[in-house]
Amino acid sequence: MLITHTEATDILAQQDPDWGTETVALGQAAGRVLRQTLRADRDQPPFNRVAMDGICIDYAAYAAGQRFFPVAWMQAAGQSPRALTDATKCIEIMTGAALPEGATTVIRYEDLRAEGGGFHLPEGVEDGKSIHYRGKDIEEGAELATPGCRIGIAEIGMLATCGYAEVEVSALPRTAIIATGNELVDVAARPLPHQIRMSNLFQLREVLRGLGIEPALHHLPDEPERLRESLSAIVRNNELVMLSGGVSKGKLDYVPGILQELGVEKLFHGVAQRPGKPLWAGRLGDTMVFGLPGNPISSVNCTLGMVMPFLRQRLHMTEPNTVFAALTEALTFKPSLTLFQLVSLKADPESGQLLATPTPHAGSGDAASLLRSDGFLELPAERAEFAAGEVFRVLRL
Repeated sequence: MLITHTEATDILAQQDPDWGTETVALGQAAGRVLRQTLRADRDQPPFNRVAMDGICIDYAAYAAGQRFFPVAWMQAAGQSPRALTDATKCIEIMTGAALPEGATTVIRYEDLRAEGGGFHLPEGVEDGKSIHYRGKDIEEGAELATPGCRIGIAEIGMLATCGYAEVEVSALPRTAIIATGNELVDVAARPLPHQIRMSNLFQLREVLRGLGIEPALHHLPDEPERLRESLSAIVRNNELVMLSGGVSKGKLDYVPGILQELGVEKLFHGVAQRPGKPLWAGRLGDTMVFGLPGNPISSVNCTLGMVMPFLRQRLHMTEPNTVFAALTEALTFKPSLTLFQLVSLKADPESGQLLATPTPHAGSGDAASLLRSDGFLELPAERAEFAAGEVFRVLRL
């Protein structure tokens, strides 16, 4: 019996395999899920930082009428600052340098006229200019990122800035993706007329890599003994197993029965959705098993719509903002199924609203249609008519 898409996601949300945390070097942290609070170990900037190449002076001398300042010395970024004790002189100073004690403003080279070992200053100079003051961006101890965020460019930069040479992240599940079917051959092979290359393995691997998961890839034939022996070892040695194919109602779809023989508890088999109706999910201890349909569009949709939300939850990742788009044309779909309609996406140049145009395709086996698409538009099962302009959730490819 089919269950609804919502019921299936609710069942998966109740699963709580414990994959734990681990500490990795900063260079290995990109794309992982942060599991500690990132705090500033000192003010940022940590000193009054000069923001322009030029000179610095004590503004009091300028305010008193002095317009020519002899150069006392030059200070570069990275040098320990020497105090400016003679207010009648200036220091040539470079961007990124620490502002010396006694100096209160910076004048850029473009506004100066050099002459005889010093600089003439123009009228209109103001105090406190071109200085990035200590602690203006961040104060010491400030909370910069919280557990659950995906470590991206900004997080990597701040982790490095704050001295995190190692980072606590969610441990990734040991993962295997298995393509089943006698019709499948290696990508490098020349298929016979009745054969196809095994593409699903590589598509699904790319989806998982978005979470930093690097799965092992396997191909198993539709032979019960080979399937039983191999699946027993794979399920035993992994915490996430994804199968592509062999889960429908055909006489050679052995996977569901063999998984149950191996002790994998079936959570559900069959979801009222298109594509991806034969989806199977089960669990053995801390190992989750997903049996995906073999058609490429179905397997991608099930991974984006079911597997990835489950993984984000179990990795304690903050769920990304939901994306919505408006249909550009009316659509009719009468079966009582949640429809994940392939669409191309573009933003309306005037309103900025994301627009979704249905992608023509020849069914869930039409892998080439993914090239013309940007995602799936989720259309609810309780309706048959969907008007142009209506807004629905998008699963981006």
